[in-house]
Amino acid sequence: MKKEYIDLHIHSNASDGLFTPAEVVDYAMRAGLAAIAMTDHDTVDGFKVAHALIEEERLEVLPGVELSCYYKGMDVHVLGYLIDYENPEFVRKIEAFRKERYERGEAMVAKLNDLGINLSMETVKLIAGNSAVGRPHLADALVREEFVQTYDEAFARYLGYHAPAYVPKPVLTPEQGIDLIHLVRGVAVMAHPGTLKHDEFIPDFAEMGLDGIEAYHSLHDKAAVQRYKNFARKHGMIFTGGSDCHGPRKGKVLMGSQKVPYSCLIDLRRVKEEK
Repeated sequence: MKKEYIDLHIHSNASDGLFTPAEVVDYAMRAGLAAIAMTDHDTVDGFKVAHALIEEERLEVLPGVELSCYYKGMDVHVLGYLIDYENPEFVRKIEAFRKERYERGEAMVAKLNDLGINLSMETVKLIAGNSAVGRPHLADALVREEFVQTYDEAFARYLGYHAPAYVPKPVLTPEQGIDLIHLVRGVAVMAHPGTLKHDEFIPDFAEMGLDGIEAYHSLHDKAAVQRYKNFARKHGMIFTGGSDCHGPRKGKVLMGSQKVPYSCLIDLRRVKEEK
């Protein structure tokens, strides 16, 4: 198979995606992708399932994770690639993050209850299944129980950053996130910087040891892609890319929508080898 395009930012239902890992693999192969990275929030369970399903000559599936960090009052997401996902310290940390996600979900349900929304955590757990609990699961539960009409309405009215039921994530700094990824010999990449709208943070993250910037992303236009490539080069980092696919959420599957060249994976592997 000719190695052309890859997608290094995909979520399964192990976190807040709608596709099972098997469905991710099936869609990626039908889309003709040469490689994908499973980057679920605070879990590698989706990767483990997907990796057991594939044949390397048809599709490469890379271990990854997306960590939620907090810097100067803003949410910053850091992607970890080619991680040693069986490292005991990493497993311990990830389990702690998963527990914190569940407790945050409970706190948001309590706030919803205070607002007169009679949603139970049992309903959220039923929707999340074995996944790490996140706001999308609460939004789906609100839709299912007919407290709102749509997923977007759930965020706008209750779960968005400035909405009344929002609860901030436990604080993990970008430096701590980067250090954790490096602990397991992974490559640390800043996710979708265009959505953060604080490019002035990038030099700070470079000083912390960030390895790369996600230039290609479904919310980046062509100008943004070029801007983040330039930022990466300026600070001696690599650039990567992916769709940030969550399955058919909002009626559209984004996987493979970004023409991310295979050379980005070659660069990732080079950086890993240098660690």
